[in-house]
Amino acid sequence: MKNILLLLFIFSLTSYSQDKIQQVEVVKTDTQIQNFSSEIGQNELRFDFFSLLAYDSFSATYERMNDTSTAYGVSMLINFGEDNELNDNFAVTPYFRIYFLESEDYGGYGFFAEVFSKLGFGVTSVNNDDGSFGIYEEENYFDVALGVALGRKWINRKGYSFEILLGFGNNLLYDNDQLDRSKTMVKFSASIGKRF
Repeated sequence: MKNILLLLFIFSLTSYSQDKIQQVEVVKTDTQIQNFSSEIGQNELRFDFFSLLAYDSFSATYERMNDTSTAYGVSMLINFGEDNELNDNFAVTPYFRIYFLESEDYGGYGFFAEVFSKLGFGVTSVNNDDGSFGIYEEENYFDVALGVALGRKWINRKGYSFEILLGFGNNLLYDNDQLDRSKTMVKFSASIGKRF
């Protein structure tokens, strides 16, 4: 009888202790986030595979993490295709970003908003019509654009990243006589990169 009572007592203690499960929440401090961000690196180099596949152009981006929620960088585009929809033969696009949501885990990833400017060089067709015949000449141009973009970046613990973004801007030096350009510009990229 004593053994049965002892077993019942032990059973009741173990069942009582199993009901008292405590939930532990890990809170990451700013120091822990900064340390992890510095482990995977503050610099990132990305290549836009969308521009390579769709337009026969090369686009690379360098980004520097300012802190866990902000970054700045610059993109460079070189257009190799002659018969594609891109007018710019060469473009440099500096930008500033603010990361939201998941940025407290790794720093510099998740949803982001971007403000950018673009300096572009290229060739466009210009209408030099005197009123009787349509005369089109090719002309070199330089343009400056300002715009905003939204995007999403994913990054793993090894520092590899994947990013998509869509943005819109205005070409500030646009001329109405330029036939194959427009006042507005679209910025789209899908790129893979690495932090270092």
